[in-house]
Amino acid sequence: MKKIISLLFISALGVLLLFVVASMPRMGDPESPTREHVIPRYLENAEEETNSPNVITGIILNYRGYDTSGEVTVIFCALACVLAILGREKRGRIHSYVDRSPVPASPVVKTMVRFLAPFIILFSVYTILHGEISPGGGFQGGAIVGASIIIFTTIFGLWEASRRIPQKFRVPLEGSAFIIFFIVGILGIVGGGNFLTYAWPNIANNLQPSVVLWLTIIVEIGIGLGGAMVLISILFAMMREEEAIAPTA
Repeated sequence: MKKIISLLFISALGVLLLFVVASMPRMGDPESPTREHVIPRYLENAEEETNSPNVITGIILNYRGYDTSGEVTVIFCALACVLAILGREKRGRIHSYVDRSPVPASPVVKTMVRFLAPFIILFSVYTILHGEISPGGGFQGGAIVGASIIIFTTIFGLWEASRRIPQKFRVPLEGSAFIIFFIVGILGIVGGGNFLTYAWPNIANNLQPSVVLWLTIIVEIGIGLGGAMVLISILFAMMREEEAIAPTA
């Protein structure tokens, strides 16, 4: 009986989804509501309504700020799920197969990674801080940091990577994106607006552009730090073989 009910429920849900998809405008339809109303509104009024010179940032952090805050929450939940299954290291450092591999990494590759990693991280900082006025932002910058650590860990091993970015450094920053989004949202209410309102009605009009700019930068930094630490912690949890006091030969 349970199987029949489950099958009927899935079938009904499938029919509903097919009906919704069939009712959507066809791909590229010039008369779709998105092309006639949404896109022109964003392109024509985004800078004025969001006080952001970058239309993309205005859309992500203002028009769909609730959705973006949900995204950072989902990312943090992904880390929680991974740690619930794989666990977090209980000692300071951990190791993986790379640490015990009998084939050492090429000195040339090690030298290049040592040389390039700081520049990659510097570029990620630039990407995060300039996301409000140019292409980039917290998600992109955090992904770049995570990619640089993946490269470093692949060459130098998990033991060395966990020494450079220890657990006590990662843990406080893993939830920074969600926490900063929540704090900025509450400040919007205190400033006389709605949740996640960057332009506060209770302050002078000449101060609003500066407030919007700095709040946007703070949110971008929070997203970048939180995203980067989550990616790194997931990487460490998935690569970790076992805990040890020192890497084995």
